[in-house]
Parts: sequence; C-alpha cells; structure tokens
Amino acid sequence: MRQEIVPCTLDVGSVHISYDLVVDLDLEDPIGSQMMTGEWKLSGALMWLLSILKPGDTVLDLGAHFGTFAVPAAMLGARVIAVEGSSSNADVLRSACQWNRLSNIEVIEAVIDSHVGDVEFADLGPYGTISTPQINPDHGYRTRRCVATTVDDLPGGPFTWAKIDIEGKEQAALAGARRSLRDLRGMVIESNGYMLRNHGTTPQQMVNALTAAGMTLYEVGSFYLRHLPRPFVQPETIVDFAAVKGRPLIPHGWRLSPPRSRKEVLESLLAEAQHPIAEHRDHAERSIAELSPRVARQLQRIKARV
Repeated sequence: MRQEIVPCTLDVGSVHISYDLVVDLDLEDPIGSQMMTGEWKLSGALMWLLSILKPGDTVLDLGAHFGTFAVPAAMLGARVIAVEGSSSNADVLRSACQWNRLSNIEVIEAVIDSHVGDVEFADLGPYGTISTPQINPDHGYRTRRCVATTVDDLPGGPFTWAKIDIEGKEQAALAGARRSLRDLRGMVIESNGYMLRNHGTTPQQMVNALTAAGMTLYEVGSFYLRHLPRPFVQPETIVDFAAVKGRPLIPHGWRLSPPRSRKEVLESLLAEAQHPIAEHRDHAERSIAELSPRVARQLQRIKARV
C-alpha cells in the first residue's frame, strides 16, 4: 500500500477537531483523489449526523469506505461499528484508525444483505455492490463470491444512530435490521434511485420501510432538513435522507424547511431527465413512469410551458 496522509479539520457546532485520513494511491480511488486535492467535502447529511452525536453513542456505519465519516465520528467520542465490503477499503480504514490512535472504531469486513447467504460482490472502490443484472461478469465486472450477513447479525449493537450508503442495497439492509431498527433513534441514508432499481426496489419502497419502522424522513441539504413532498417523488437520482423517531434534532445554525412544492419537484424531475449521465436519465424516466395519472398530467402541463 502506497499511503498518502490527508490532514483534515472540521468544525462541528462549537467543537473543532483535527484528524488524518489515509488514501491508498495504488487503488486509484476517485474519492481518494478528491480528498488529496481538497475537492471532497462531507455531505450535509453527514454533517447533520455528526452535529447531533453525543460521546458514548454507538454508531453503525454501513459502507465505511476510507472512514470519511467513521473517523470524525470517533474523534467526537462516538463508538463506531464501521462495516465495509471491500477488503482494500477496510485495510485503508484500519490504517486510518492506527494513524489517529483510535480504539473506538471496530472495522468489520462484511457485505450486507437482507439475509445471510452467498452473493457475488463487485469491488468498485467507493461504489462496491452486490452484483446486479447490469453489474456482473457478463458485463465486464470482476466479482468475488462471499457470504453476506445482515445488520441484525452484526456484533456491537444496539446502535444509537446509523449511516447507510451501500449502493442500492439500503432497502435490503433495512429488511435484515428489524431488531436493530427498534433500538435506533435515527439514521442518514442515501437513496440512489438508479441503483435501488438495479437491486429490485425503489426510493418509495425504502421510504415506506423506514416509515413503517416509526421514522419520519427529511431531505438533507447544507444546514437544513426539509419535509418530504406528498405524494412522495424523488426527482434527483441521489438524495440523502435523515430518518428519525420523534421530533428531528435541529443543530444550532440549521433550519427545518417546508417541503418543495409539486411544481418544484416536477421541474427538477424534468431537469434530471435531461442529465448528461445516462443513469440519471434512467432514474428520471422510471420515476415519470411511476407517477399517478393526476401528477403525470401536471408534469405534461409544465413540460408544455418549458
């Protein structure tokens, strides 16, 4: 491993922390490259979760990658169970733990699914995923066979909070976390509409699963939580949600915003349908096909005026 140490500083509320992340140059990881040039920043969702953590909280990090969330969470005093399906990424994260002398991160090398069983895993750096009809050896992807586990079978619980970003298998992780969901106060979770559909589900089904677990969902941006629109439509391909039981915690400097209007949502959906990346257009086209007849008619009226 050819290591590059990336010094980081972060202001979380009134707390200032300094720590180092590790990048393995041999992996040619795109997020690692952005980390080294200073282009990569923590998302609004991760900043929100870091802002509400308390020392002693137990945090489950599914899709830990190089520790971009796990390391600062541990620096703030949380106990972190960091789960990573890629052995290369897990090795980098272990190096970051050693470099920062962190004993409150437990790195678990595991692939998460809805049930325990054999799967094919495609190690795609920060985008590693269980194989799909589009991501498999027949389409030029290298995979390895491994035994997946469930959230409920992981050691280290019960968990106070969770961060879930596992490239379309978020819904499967929730299906295998029925016991853990009873203990969780909340989570941040990525909804990648394209990858969720590749794995046979949709953003709506994921939202329904979290709602059934007693959680209220909010879109998360830079210093705001925003109520979801009703009926729910996810216009952008990738959206970060906060899901919490009870009233959401609003850190100092943050705000709770009303939902986007239906017109705003549909205009964003039409913009996504023109995205230069094919996967984004695919998400938009499928989302449009799933609209109710009434909402679809409104979309057509907006489209006619553009």
